[in-house]
Amino acid sequence: MIPKIIHYVWIGDAPKNELLLRCIESWKKYLPDYEFKEWGNSQIDGIDIPYVRQALEHRKWAFASDYMRLYALHRYGGFYFDSDLEVTADIEPFREHDFVAGFEEYQGNRYPMSAFIGAVPNNAIIGDLLAEYASLSLVDRNGNLDLTANTKRMTLYYARRFGLKKPYKTDEPTALDSCSFIYPVHYFCTPAPHKKNFTIHHFNGSWLDGYARRNVLNMSGYTLCVFKDRKKANRSLPLTYNESLAMMLPLGFDLRLALLRKGTSRQPFKVC
Repeated sequence: MIPKIIHYVWIGDAPKNELLLRCIESWKKYLPDYEFKEWGNSQIDGIDIPYVRQALEHRKWAFASDYMRLYALHRYGGFYFDSDLEVTADIEPFREHDFVAGFEEYQGNRYPMSAFIGAVPNNAIIGDLLAEYASLSLVDRNGNLDLTANTKRMTLYYARRFGLKKPYKTDEPTALDSCSFIYPVHYFCTPAPHKKNFTIHHFNGSWLDGYARRNVLNMSGYTLCVFKDRKKANRSLPLTYNESLAMMLPLGFDLRLALLRKGTSRQPFKVC
C-alpha cells in the first residue's frame, strides 16, 4: 500500500502564493489523516548531485523540484503533489497500487503528468527515473541550460521501459505492469462532465521558457492571470487544454493581464 504521506516542494525565496495555500486547504479537507511533508531549502541543500546544484545556482527552482519529488517518493513513499494541484476527492482507491500517475493535456497535447505521482517506498519506476537525473547536467558544455520538462523525460522513459506510446487510452487506466497504472486525464488533471475526478492541475507553469504565468484569482468559470513574455517575441499564450481567452489587457512591454474562460476547448491564441 502507498503510505498516507503527501510530499510537496517549495524552494527559493518567494513566499507561498495564494494558489498553493488554497490547494493545501483542499489537501487537508479531503485527506485529513495524511502526513504532509514540505521539501524546502534546508532539505534540498543536502542533495549533492550536479543537476540539483546547477538548478539552484541558476534559480531554476522547478527543475530542482523534478529531482526532489523523486527522491522523496523513493525514500518514503506516498504521493507527490505539485503546488498547483487541487484535491477534489479522497484518493484512497489508488493506495493499493505500487505506482500511480495520470495523463494530462496541455496546449492540445496529452502526455504522462508529473504533478501527481504516487508510489510505495523504493519503487522500481521511481528508482529508474531518479537514476536518470543522477547522470544529467542542467548546463551543457557551451553554458546553455537544458530546460527539458520532466514530463518529456518521463514520457521517453515509459516508452523505452514499457512500450507506452500514443495514442494513449482516454477512458480507462493504462497498465504499465500488474501493480503500476497511469489514469486518464479526467482523474488527476482536468475534470470532465460525468466522469470521476480526484485532483485538478491548475498549470501555474513556473517552468515555461517562453511565458511565465501567474494565476491571480480563480472565479467560477474564469481565471485571472498575468503573463510575462520572457523572450519579448510573439508566440501563443500557454493556455491549458480547457481554457480560452476571454479578454486581455497590456500592462507594459512584457506583461499582459488575461481573463481566461474555463471549460472551453480552443486553439492557441497568438499574441500580437
